Amino acid sequence: MTSCRGATASEDESKTDLRTVRMIYLVSSNREENVEYTAALEHAIRDLQKWYGGQLQGPTFRLSDPVVEVVKSNRTADWFYGNPNGNDQEIWGFNNTLDEAKNLTGARHNDPDFIWILYSDGPGNKGRGGSGVACLPEDDLLGLVGKHPADKDKSRWIAGLGHELGHAFGLPHPTDTEKYADAIMWLGIYGKYPDKTYLTDDDKKILRRSPFFYRENNEPVFKKGAVIASYNYSGGAFEQHAGNDPIDWTERKIDSDERHSFEETRRDKEFIYLIDNSRGYSIRLPIAGGNSALSGDGEKTWNTLYHVEQKKE
Repeated sequence: MTSCRGATASEDESKTDLRTVRMIYLVSSNREENVEYTAALEHAIRDLQKWYGGQLQGPTFRLSDPVVEVVKSNRTADWFYGNPNGNDQEIWGFNNTLDEAKNLTGARHNDPDFIWILYSDGPGNKGRGGSGVACLPEDDLLGLVGKHPADKDKSRWIAGLGHELGHAFGLPHPTDTEKYADAIMWLGIYGKYPDKTYLTDDDKKILRRSPFFYRENNEPVFKKGAVIASYNYSGGAFEQHAGNDPIDWTERKIDSDERHSFEETRRDKEFIYLIDNSRGYSIRLPIAGGNSALSGDGEKTWNTLYHVEQKKE
């Protein structure tokens, strides 16, 4: 069994020229690596790499080396989805899996260098993804090797990974679930993969602006321009970039390498309005400086965020 050391983006050895998808197979303390699982995981993510590339007519994500990192945990299998971790039992498995992978590999939300796919052999059926991380349970491992008790179609479980990976890349469920019922971000995972499910135009727009997608020659599909304006607050800043339409913004923190991307939707005499499509958050920046505000309900309500001041670049 191979394992990876705890790695963070600050360590030179974890830095790569290309941002990649890292796939971790967590083996619990009371189990051993199942080599069928390891092989099936590599097959699934390589299949999805080709599928995403086909949907985007070329560009796709890159994979780490090794493609699957097998990591031994000191937690028992039942711990992953049985240990209380949060108010909602539906997310215990996600929280536990991410916490354990963070301790062992440095996995985290919104990592600027990696999208994290975390499989555990913990009994459960609650796959989930978002903000740069996807976590999946033993149920999905069984499916990938054709041994799921209810659904032995391996393609359904590859598509399930494709769905949660989409969430990790920032893709939401479609707003019109009837029109896009067969999309991979909705019900297209059931009997439709690979030829009869798809990414919507909105999905493709988000992915073409993702720093994790590259052309065949490893040129990034999307590049942010130079910073031309900055609204600073205690602990961070919102930075405007030149050169793209819609206008790109980045929120950065002083004490971390975590970044969040926004698009400018409009501006008036008082405010600049930004949206983070992947998280569903809107930001309102006062042009002359003052209190910024956050909305999570489509700008119906605003909550005071940071006091910001403009700094000309």
